[in-house]
Amino acid sequence: MVLIGVVAFLGLGFARTSLDRSAFDLAELNKAIGEETALNRQMNLEIARLVNPARIAPLAEELGLVIPDTTNQLLVDLTPEGPVVAGAEGEDRSQ
Repeated sequence: MVLIGVVAFLGLGFARTSLDRSAFDLAELNKAIGEETALNRQMNLEIARLVNPARIAPLAEELGLVIPDTTNQLLVDLTPEGPVVAGAEGEDRSQ
């Protein structure tokens, strides 16, 4: 009977220690999740700031990039016979 009591006492002590360790690990994981969530928010704000056209336009102008006045559409047909540029006037269309 005494042996059963000692085994039960040791078993309860082991179970309690395991639960405490698991709770400590869970607290550490929750802390890490909170830190990573904060970092994720900061990175998303940084992305939003970097892709903002109001920030990019002056930088592009400094580099000499401008919006063109006119645009030309270039259609390319990539058939097995070879690429053919559509819209080439007065020239051999196959290249």
